[in-house]
Amino acid sequence: LAAPALEPPPGVTPDFDNPPNKNGLAWFVTTFCMAISTLCLFLRLYAKVWVRRETRAEEILMMLAYGAYWGTAYAGYGMIYTPGYFVHQWNMRNGDLIRPLYLILIYGCSYSAVLPLLKTAILLDWCRIFVAGDHTKTFFWWGCMFIIGVQVIWGIACIVLLNTQCVPHEAIWNFYLPSKCYDLNKVMLTSACVQVFTDWVMVLLPQRIIWGLQMNWQKKIGISVIFGVGLLASISASVRLATTVTFAHTADTMYFIAPLLFWACAEMTCGFFILCVPCLPSIIKESGLSGRVKKMLGISESSSNKPSNHDIVTFGGTGPASSNKKSKAGKSLNSTYFKIDEEDGGLPLGDIQTTESQEQLHHQQGNNGLRITRTTRVTVSSDSRS
Repeated sequence: LAAPALEPPPGVTPDFDNPPNKNGLAWFVTTFCMAISTLCLFLRLYAKVWVRRETRAEEILMMLAYGAYWGTAYAGYGMIYTPGYFVHQWNMRNGDLIRPLYLILIYGCSYSAVLPLLKTAILLDWCRIFVAGDHTKTFFWWGCMFIIGVQVIWGIACIVLLNTQCVPHEAIWNFYLPSKCYDLNKVMLTSACVQVFTDWVMVLLPQRIIWGLQMNWQKKIGISVIFGVGLLASISASVRLATTVTFAHTADTMYFIAPLLFWACAEMTCGFFILCVPCLPSIIKESGLSGRVKKMLGISESSSNKPSNHDIVTFGGTGPASSNKKSKAGKSLNSTYFKIDEEDGGLPLGDIQTTESQEQLHHQQGNNGLRITRTTRVTVSSDSRS
């Protein structure tokens, strides 16, 4: 165990005590990804659980994925201390490999659990948004179910393969024990290919529905961008595949494991971000941020908030309020009472009171079977507001 873990190149003297590393970069990448993922989790829970008062399978799956994500964080931070990131293997002794091999096993199992949970949650959320009526007859729904099936089956298989790579199990990290092991590189390459394939399919899957919506092309582009943020995960997965190929064909594995872990961390973080993005419109609306920005820019609220019968799209279930929901002011909305609500108040509109003349008109019949059922006088007045 005291021997060098790898023969150094000619003319290179191993440095076992203080080898050069890039642990500062590892601290930044791991902490940044953890912060973004945590923020996305809380934004999603705020929009769904706090604002809409609902908890669905997507939120439960996201929280489970976040728990498994902490497993990757534990292993990622542990690798900083032993042996360090971007440390050449010839600067390590054989005994120094025991701890990192154990941490890599934890990272791989946690990673294999995070992505199926996240992608299942994302696809279920998209099915609620895009699929209406008999969902079993839509190509989009079946495409989502196919990807979910692939992710779940491969996730379980990958965890099993990682834990059965050596017999006995302890020999996975205690490599000096007599054991029988198989080459894990094929499993790693297969895992990377599966994630790249499913990521790119998820990018393309909703685009056909989006571009078939009855709305102008500007809004189609905006929605396409929102649901196209999966491109970030696809790029991360593709780069991770390239680094996995490099890792599989090098003897200096402890050095090239660092970029592999970085891109895996980025891929998981993108998953949390994708699941959070459809909730952002409702969060912005609830916070009143858009109204304050429009006031700062001098944009009229009445023109920007004008409803449309053709351009209504629901993002993550944040559509128009139904009749049994309560408004921000705490008053129920129904078919006969609405409130023109601006930032600092507005003009309340109540039921039209029936007058005697209107009742008489209601019973009068005109020629050709026509009759006047109600007359309404509307008086519009405005006052200057500071």
